[in-house]
Amino acid sequence: MPTDEFLKNDAFLTTELLKLAVESAGIGVWKVDPRTRGVEMTAALKQMLGIPVGRTVDYAAFFAVLHPDDQDQARNDLGAALTSADGLYETEFRIVTPTGEIRWLLARGRAFFDGEGEARKARLFIGTARDVTDGKAALEQQQMLLHEVNHRVKNSLQLVSSLLRLQARRIPDLAARRQLEDATARISTIAHIHQRLYRDQDIKRINFGAFLSELCADLQGSASHCSLEVSSPDFPVTTDRAIPLALVVNELVTNAFKYAYPIDGSGAVGGRVKVAVDLHIGGEIAIAVKDEGVGLPGDFTVAGGGNLGMILIGSLLAQLSGKIEVRDDGPGACFVVTVPVNDKT
Repeated sequence: MPTDEFLKNDAFLTTELLKLAVESAGIGVWKVDPRTRGVEMTAALKQMLGIPVGRTVDYAAFFAVLHPDDQDQARNDLGAALTSADGLYETEFRIVTPTGEIRWLLARGRAFFDGEGEARKARLFIGTARDVTDGKAALEQQQMLLHEVNHRVKNSLQLVSSLLRLQARRIPDLAARRQLEDATARISTIAHIHQRLYRDQDIKRINFGAFLSELCADLQGSASHCSLEVSSPDFPVTTDRAIPLALVVNELVTNAFKYAYPIDGSGAVGGRVKVAVDLHIGGEIAIAVKDEGVGLPGDFTVAGGGNLGMILIGSLLAQLSGKIEVRDDGPGACFVVTVPVNDKT
């Protein structure tokens, strides 16, 4: 096409610019006819898949290139797009190149339909594919480093906790010893968060229900004169919210151990402490910590709780945009903490 005609042909210019952009970005384009199962690919995509440029491709040839463990999932994802309401498609899968190398591809696409209701049929599917192997390798390395960081933080916190515990045993003053023991419990709670982050694949959030059970099991070990019952569904909480929320639970449970069932002879010898978690439809977590002990003083208020534990709870809940209330729920004391599942700030 002569230069002057090329510049005047907007459709041709747009097509060539789009083609240049796609090729520059290393993106392969493909088209599928769901009726014939015929597949058309750009040369860039065939090169990415290790398929000769002149070779005709169909469903079988395309899926044969995929890693055996990913073929069923890729078929299911494509089939879902061809029957879904919006026809959108996005998936990741591995391919095995002719040299035996395994590469990761990110594929996106959309199906187009004719007809309505039961007569609605997919007539065309177009999609793109991009090699994301380097990005996934970098992400895996980052996750591995973060897991290692969490492991080392956990070990360091456990060392500090052990040192404080040893120091507490050497202090004759009972009040000072209990303060060190409280500090030790708080540090151990944070260490357990990092321990779980080291074990889990997801480094951004933890299963709070499972973590709460582990935390309470450890707290139970520090108070043999009480029994601790936990009831919580499994749900994810981001790490930056899990740590202060776990510390709040730690404070409420240890306060119940100390004040509801004191071991100095001023109250019941021992009893139950219950921790119950509910997820509200409005996107809030409600955590109730209840005992059946001696109860609260008549003039007790949350704002004027006085001890360091209640002050710490107030500070942590301010970070979480949460609140705490005392409920009259039978014998003993019942504290209910309510916080949003997600950060609203």
